[in-house]
Amino acid sequence: MNEHKKIGLFGFGTVGQGFYENLKKHPQLAASIDKVCVKRIDLPRIGHELYFTDDPNELLLDPALDIIIELIDDAEAAKQYVHTALRNGKCVISANKKMIAESLKQIDQWHNQFETTFLYEAAVGGGIPIVHTVDGFLRDQEVLKIRGILNGSSNYILTQMQLHQWSFEKALNDAQMKGFAERNPTLDISGVDASYKLSILAYHAFGEVFSMSSFSSESIENITKETIKKAKSQGKKIKPVATIERTEKGIVCTVKPEAVGPDDELYSIDFENNAISVETLISGKHIAAGKGAGSLPTGSAVLEDLKRLLSSYSYQVSKAIKTVA
Repeated sequence: MNEHKKIGLFGFGTVGQGFYENLKKHPQLAASIDKVCVKRIDLPRIGHELYFTDDPNELLLDPALDIIIELIDDAEAAKQYVHTALRNGKCVISANKKMIAESLKQIDQWHNQFETTFLYEAAVGGGIPIVHTVDGFLRDQEVLKIRGILNGSSNYILTQMQLHQWSFEKALNDAQMKGFAERNPTLDISGVDASYKLSILAYHAFGEVFSMSSFSSESIENITKETIKKAKSQGKKIKPVATIERTEKGIVCTVKPEAVGPDDELYSIDFENNAISVETLISGKHIAAGKGAGSLPTGSAVLEDLKRLLSSYSYQVSKAIKTVA
């Protein structure tokens, strides 16, 4: 029987609470949350008996904790917590795509340096297990191309603009009111959020770390009613598409709105849903779709990483990396 593992959780916002709710539904797992670190300990928290602290060291330096789960917004603090936890012999799970994408060179070193495991499925596709798939099942098949909708906020905005002939501003406001877009939506609508996720997938697919400056990104903010009307007259929809492809000139990374037709696998992916296709040399194209954002889908990805940790799983990225400017 597996030894019971104690978890230290950083953050109890949307994703943290989603993970907590998912974990409660799986009492058979040999793991439980022992401590939670939050910014504001004075906020009322109803419906549970968890121990809260605002001191990170209560988790990072506690020898009784086996696993650290990092679910905060602050990328700089997240990197510090993850590194310290790994250095102290704790396994770590994170959903912080900005921190991971901007620190991939160091993270590659951590994968080789530390005996404990670092997983981050929830940083890329929400409830879609794409990192695990690319790193494991498709690892030896030579990935040629990854293409998909990696940002649910942008997809939701464009869907509403096309369904109701709304302006960009009205669709964005609707997305914010429903919790699909942040109060400051810049990372989502500019394509930077999708670029972060694409760079993480590129690392696992190609074993290379790409500088964010090598990504070509276009904002959906420039999509107008006229753009949508023209696409519709051609039987197409505008979708926020992220692509990384191996070409004769090297690996090309782009994030931009594209007009896609009914024969495209992304055509029917609407609202906050995400979809990712991975094309390989041996077995062709593999497509996964599902909820790309939200507390429960993202929380479920964290839970799946926890299950993998409990079964001694770790990523297979081990070859020397090449940093691409």
